[in-house]
Amino acid sequence: MEKLSKADLEKEAILNPEKAEKRKQMRRRARLMAVITVLCVFCVVCTTGFMVVRAMGKSSIMSKGGGQEPAISTDINVMDKVEQWQEGWIGYKDKIYEYNDDIMTFLIMGIDKKDRLETVENGGQKGQADAIFLVVMNPHDKKVDLIAINRDTMADVEVYGQSGAYSGTVKAQIALQHAYGDGKDKSAKLMEKAVSALMYQLPIHGYLAVNMDGIPTINDTIGGVEVECIEDLTAADPALGAGENVRLEGETAFWYVKYRDTNVFESNRHRLERQAQYLQGFIEQARAAFRKDVTLPLTLFQKLSPYMTTDIKADEVTYLATTAASYEFSGEIYLLNGETKMGDVYEEFYPDEDALHQMVIDIFYEEVQQ
Repeated sequence: MEKLSKADLEKEAILNPEKAEKRKQMRRRARLMAVITVLCVFCVVCTTGFMVVRAMGKSSIMSKGGGQEPAISTDINVMDKVEQWQEGWIGYKDKIYEYNDDIMTFLIMGIDKKDRLETVENGGQKGQADAIFLVVMNPHDKKVDLIAINRDTMADVEVYGQSGAYSGTVKAQIALQHAYGDGKDKSAKLMEKAVSALMYQLPIHGYLAVNMDGIPTINDTIGGVEVECIEDLTAADPALGAGENVRLEGETAFWYVKYRDTNVFESNRHRLERQAQYLQGFIEQARAAFRKDVTLPLTLFQKLSPYMTTDIKADEVTYLATTAASYEFSGEIYLLNGETKMGDVYEEFYPDEDALHQMVIDIFYEEVQQ
């Protein structure tokens, strides 16, 4: 298009208005195309950047698994029936299984500690892990499963002295492992190691430890959680009568997941059942709340920050947030089968090894078709 000076344009507008108007339209189209081009480039850059961050998040999460697989024993009789046995296969009950190394597993802990989570140098105030759950995301069927672990499960617990020096391993309730750290990341990492060992060295891709005092904040941010009270907890809160349908809010939510009568045998098992019930309701309520307000996860994270510690980074959150949107909660919460016995002072829970073995295979392995 011919380029004219300002004076020539003004002259043309007087002598040939139709041509002048046509020239204006052409200039407007040119500017519009320039704007569209810039926006397209911007979108490509942003999308590419988002995809890069998302890809980095996935890579970072999977690298935490260390490329390892659970140390599950194999049935030699099954191996003998297969002509070409492949590395990574296991034989169990006349079938062949292979570990699903695309699965992502996260350790979620509720810590029995007052106020905000903070680093503690000396022992005695670091808190125990009263609630222990594994969140399992399976990309093959787009499902999320939950595994509840009894806090009194007897496991190999690493012991550290007041100075932080390692002094050996003892058989003790797995919840105690948190108390031998620093009250934050070291404690969480020790718990991650202990839970992994309990589950046959299962890869765990991240942890989130939340102070139990943060429960009212988390609960109320999503609008509360409805439950049918499965036992009488009126000693803690008059609203929590057995069989009552209650919308848990504020301190009522705290007592529902926290309270137990230590004078009652297996009171922790009953509490674990309530925690699992609450978590199931929380997930359903959170999904509904997130659909109404896409900024809610950020709000929840900000409100929760003083009460939590996690090793899940920003790029990993980006990946998980966009991935989880397409997943469905299976609605099933796996509880470890086993037997509770009275120890010298405290209750001790011993998992059924056969049941635990079967559960790990059911959740983390896929059958190999021959």
